[in-house]
Amino acid sequence: MGFQDVMKQMFLRIAAGDVEPEEWEQWWNSNRLKLEETLTRGDRGRIMPALWSANYYWMTKTQGGVAYYFHAQGRPVKTSGYYEEKAREEEIRDRQKAMEAYHRKTASVRRSWEEYLEKHPTESISFDWKSLLGTPPGQKPAKAFSYKNARTIEQWKECGEELKRRLKENLQAKIAPVTKAYGMKKAGPKTFVREKNGLVSRIQFIGYFRGGGYEAIICYLCPIYAIQYGILGLPGDVSQGEYFQKVRNGWGVIEYGGEAVDAALVESINGKFDDILTFLADGVLPEWQKIDSLETYFAKERQDYLKATEKGPNDPRTGRPMWNLDAEGKPDPWRADSYLFGVWDLLNGKEAEGYAHLEECVRHNSDFMENHLKEFPNACNDPRDLIAVMYRNAQLFLETKEISDVQKRQDAIRETYEEVCRFMRYYHGLAKKTERNGCLC
Repeated sequence: MGFQDVMKQMFLRIAAGDVEPEEWEQWWNSNRLKLEETLTRGDRGRIMPALWSANYYWMTKTQGGVAYYFHAQGRPVKTSGYYEEKAREEEIRDRQKAMEAYHRKTASVRRSWEEYLEKHPTESISFDWKSLLGTPPGQKPAKAFSYKNARTIEQWKECGEELKRRLKENLQAKIAPVTKAYGMKKAGPKTFVREKNGLVSRIQFIGYFRGGGYEAIICYLCPIYAIQYGILGLPGDVSQGEYFQKVRNGWGVIEYGGEAVDAALVESINGKFDDILTFLADGVLPEWQKIDSLETYFAKERQDYLKATEKGPNDPRTGRPMWNLDAEGKPDPWRADSYLFGVWDLLNGKEAEGYAHLEECVRHNSDFMENHLKEFPNACNDPRDLIAVMYRNAQLFLETKEISDVQKRQDAIRETYEEVCRFMRYYHGLAKKTERNGCLC
């Protein structure tokens, strides 16, 4: 039997999933010179890529190259799913190992944060959220469609209305109960909010701008006086970890409205809301529940923990971080963090630091706001214009710097804080529309 026949026999075994990575690597290296003479450069690159290593992920690439080789010769072969299945199992194990190393690396700061929480206990919430998974109670059977993709205006309308109905079913059956268990109230059909001890938490589903379903979900916890950017958020493994990745993957099933909402799509919609429910109930909401005061929100132990979790472990497959929230020393583009910490410093009597932060925020945004307000004079009263709202808040606090009497200045800071919070309750959806004076530029 010639080498070409031996090679094809090996390729057929790979197509059938009968060759393990180590055996394949050894065989290829032993026959490298003959393979270079027999195979084209393209076939060699497809069957044995340059970065190949002995694992099942790369065996799927080799199998794909083998299938292409036989197809190009007019002899298609059926390939086994063995390597793909083993690659998935391998990836899960490797990711688990990477996360275990990540948790060991962050153990010290996490322990300090947990010790702080033990000294500042909060109310624990017991809620059987897992009972909400699956098909919503009383969900009507899927509608029969005579088409798969909408082509006419009437079909687009029909698909959009059916999608919205299925989204509403899941929102009411899964998201509303768990947010209610954590003390949140509805601030609209797709928004849930809560105020407690100077903090606001908000969960909002953003409608897709072209109609249809939801474009994104926004979750944040911050002081009432703050906007949702430049804040101290969640640990990286909560905000960007496995649960979040499951939410993000396949999001399109609840976003676009141009496909028939048949039984298969209804099942996918239910499954996606299961992912969202798990992300919220087993990640976001319990983490928020630990923080019931501004002091805890700004605690050094919490800030150290958040800093340590900004960058995730490297993905075993790509070699890149699983998530990376590290700004690498770059300031917030709108200096929202300067505003956040500036007000907190003022409230704690650190006037020099507080006013310096606020001056940085106003100075950085002044040129933009000067032009912006010419076009939109009432922007500072518009909750959709978050930068203008923050800018006006910072101005109000800076005005107190001109008061020379210490006690009067401290009283003015407190009064300004109350005034800002009154408007920001409207901004966050906690209260009805509130007006105030415009910006000073």
